[in-house]
Amino acid sequence: MKKNLLFIALAALIVPAILRGLWFYRGFVQRPEIATPDFESFSAPEAPFHPLTLNPGDVNQYSGMVLLDTIHGNQFSMSEIESLTSAIKQRGGRLEILNDATLLEYKLKYASAFITISPSVTYMENEVRILKNFVNRGGRLLTFTDATRYSIYYDYISGNPITYSDVNPVNPLLEPFSIFINDDYLYNLEKNEGNFRNVFFDEFAKSELTFGLKEVAFYGTHSVESPSGLILLRGTESTLSSANDANDPAQGGAALSADGNVIAFGDFTFLSSPYNEYADNATLINNLADFALSGEQKITLNSFPFLYTGETVQVYLSPDLAKTAEMVAALGRLQASLQSMSVTVEFVDEVPKDGDAIIFGTFTPAEKLAPFINKFDLTLEEGSEFIAVPGFGEIGIYGNGVLLFDTSNKGNKLMLLANSEDIIYLVDTLTSGYLTGCLLQETTAVCSVGYGSSSYEGDTTSTDTTDSSGSEATPAPEAIVTPQG
Repeated sequence: MKKNLLFIALAALIVPAILRGLWFYRGFVQRPEIATPDFESFSAPEAPFHPLTLNPGDVNQYSGMVLLDTIHGNQFSMSEIESLTSAIKQRGGRLEILNDATLLEYKLKYASAFITISPSVTYMENEVRILKNFVNRGGRLLTFTDATRYSIYYDYISGNPITYSDVNPVNPLLEPFSIFINDDYLYNLEKNEGNFRNVFFDEFAKSELTFGLKEVAFYGTHSVESPSGLILLRGTESTLSSANDANDPAQGGAALSADGNVIAFGDFTFLSSPYNEYADNATLINNLADFALSGEQKITLNSFPFLYTGETVQVYLSPDLAKTAEMVAALGRLQASLQSMSVTVEFVDEVPKDGDAIIFGTFTPAEKLAPFINKFDLTLEEGSEFIAVPGFGEIGIYGNGVLLFDTSNKGNKLMLLANSEDIIYLVDTLTSGYLTGCLLQETTAVCSVGYGSSSYEGDTTSTDTTDSSGSEATPAPEAIVTPQG
């Protein structure tokens, strides 16, 4: 009896479970085959790789110097711009690094171009003036920014981080040339080089900088605009700005100023390896090297001491200037100064007609010098203590010297005029490498040297140039010549 009850209880537990399983049973589960992508047939998108190899005979040769800015917190390394620096050197150009702000104006006197890359420190008003004058003389200015480069500062009160774009320091420098770089980045969701911020440009303005280009790729570029200049690179209508998600035909990846001497880029990653060999980037880089080295400044007295284009300068002394021991010493100092700039001095007995020259004369010049002086309309009346210099009016002939500079395709010639007592002081002014004591115009200058009155000639207590042995003393201390002049 007890066994029957046990079986009944087990059946009451098991039978409902079996009946429930039979009711809901749909057979054995068969997992369907899940379709997966054919990964083996996939290939990663490849950038248009176009390395450029030039034969030495295909490369233009120059003798210019390019000055590279490193004093404004520039956010780049030399390895990132090796493609550009190599192209400059391949063309016979020199690259100098600016690491001292006080040398900016001096170095620009003999530079063909100035390059600044992603600065983070604002240019001072005086630096903007110096670079503007450099461009006005014919020098080239190349500026590069990058949407991926910025500085981070922290708010003094809240401590919150603040990003400072590299366009902020550059725009004040570009403003005089009507170029503006926007604090944005360009992107393209339809056509790009593997990433929406890697944009292509295939519309080019007519310029030597765009010669040979069909397509270039930038990798994080600001948009650039210039109301009076030329937009060099434009993308398709699907290239948009992050500032408003719109396409603006007046914006592009680079712009050239109206005078053709200033160029601004919104990106510089295209200079770096391997991006420098994608699309036609290599051709663009070579065009940039030609642009930087082909700048030719107009040589004026403001370019002193870099007034000469050749390796030899002829020096001529008027017959009324005696080659005293003091004069020989002064000329020796001048010679050493010029040699420090790799310029050889050749002393000649006739007034040079061709080639670079320095000519020394007095305010009562020899007849041979009259044709040269007449070009500048100087007026000196016999017996007068004043000479009329165009642009300066009448100046005293005692204690002053006059510089006259004439440039032509036959050479650059500098004439120094002063009283015979003051000429050595004027020579030492040249030797110093600076004309800080002179009033300058492009072709004429008036320099203060010696004393300002004819009365000193008879005042032996203050101006006697003889020592106790009867020999003349040197009228000016020897100038110290440095590599910077």
